[in-house]
Amino acid sequence: MSTSQIPAPENRLETSVEMGTLCAFYGGLLTGKQLEAVTLYYQEDLSLGEIAEQLGCTRQSVHELIVRSGEKLRAYEAAVGAAARMRGVAEQLEKAAALLEGVCAQALPQQARADVEQALGLIRETIEQEENDHGI
Repeated sequence: MSTSQIPAPENRLETSVEMGTLCAFYGGLLTGKQLEAVTLYYQEDLSLGEIAEQLGCTRQSVHELIVRSGEKLRAYEAAVGAAARMRGVAEQLEKAAALLEGVCAQALPQQARADVEQALGLIRETIEQEENDHGI
């Protein structure tokens, strides 16, 4: 996809997820109007015309605003990499949880089973919190 275009419909879901994640990490670095346009387009699924009406501007200016905002968000991620790091952490936590689930399936002393289940609960809680906070 060219960085000067809004994604084709077949790429819309993937791009919506990407933009949602990037907004969770870097949305505070956008202007209010940029964040509103990106949110309305990718998360609320409004058309350019509908957003233009809400913002009191033209479809073309909304298009340019969304494209520029997406480029900014991607540039922040390229520079900082927080979303990619968080995805990596989430993947590692998922692997650890799978290993602990395997251990729980074995015959264990009662206290060991309780400890493993508690660790598994903490991992799941952490993953869920990150999903809620950052859309990872």
